[in-house]
Amino acid sequence: MKRIIMYMLALVLTLGANAQDAVNFEISDGVTNPALKSNIERNTSMLLSAINQAESSGKDINYSGINIDNLASQSIGMMWNNVHFRIVDDDIVEHCLQIKSSTGAVIEYQVRNIAVEMKPFDDSYDGDINQEVCINYDRQGNITDFNITMGVQQYMSIIREGERLNDADRRIQILQWVERFKMAYIQKNMSFMEDVFSDDALIVTGRVVKRVHSDIKPVSVEYTSYGKQQYLKHLKGVFARNSYINVKFDDIEIVRHGAKPNYYGVTLKQGWFTKNYSDEGILFIIWDFSDELHPQILVRTWQPMEVDENDIFTLSNFKLK
Repeated sequence: MKRIIMYMLALVLTLGANAQDAVNFEISDGVTNPALKSNIERNTSMLLSAINQAESSGKDINYSGINIDNLASQSIGMMWNNVHFRIVDDDIVEHCLQIKSSTGAVIEYQVRNIAVEMKPFDDSYDGDINQEVCINYDRQGNITDFNITMGVQQYMSIIREGERLNDADRRIQILQWVERFKMAYIQKNMSFMEDVFSDDALIVTGRVVKRVHSDIKPVSVEYTSYGKQQYLKHLKGVFARNSYINVKFDDIEIVRHGAKPNYYGVTLKQGWFTKNYSDEGILFIIWDFSDELHPQILVRTWQPMEVDENDIFTLSNFKLK
């Protein structure tokens, strides 16, 4: 109880926050080192309180006294420029997840399931009002990343499959990078896109060929391929034309390449929503995790939902070096 009171007092004194803005965060399990646990709890409590204070005042987030790296604060800032949000609970107790390399060494830590309520500026926002975020930390407990997450049931289903196939740690890494990829669209983060795509990445998009009889199936689909720079130039224009972009990823499936264990195919349903345009399609991504800290996308394809099931892209459709 004494520690909780000290946390709350520090938050109010440091941030000047109203009592209604203060958030206390504690780790239930997953971290045994007392200093690390204390750092994660302190930084998380202060960040979540700072977010609430900024939402209440209509100002930018004040990171004073919070151990957060520039990339993480910039990531939050890009999201904040598009839509504000507020932490739902004022007292949060959560498990801390250890993200490990293929050798079993801890790369970083992550806390999930933090409920937020989105506070849109206007009616251009077309996303869910109630969402969840996750926060990542380095091995000292400093905040390194902040992302909107997928649903708990879907996440746990993928982890259970990883436990069955003995690659759960890698799947946790993949899910983390998939969430970062989705957030980069929402944040309009061109720097992330430049880094995550391989220089020789292949990007393929499909469109249904118009027919007189729209009920004829399977539909015919035309495909257009792009190189990395072509795609990024197009994407930059999309970002510039839209004040807000909401992207949803659902029904995620992960398959490991049989001959190349660092290559994974990820298939998912993507929803894309802006004020003037929306669609749903099947996204397929080939990730190269040869460098676990900086994985890259080798292939990204998008197909309309109407495509025949047998024509959905998989790892077998691409010859990988």
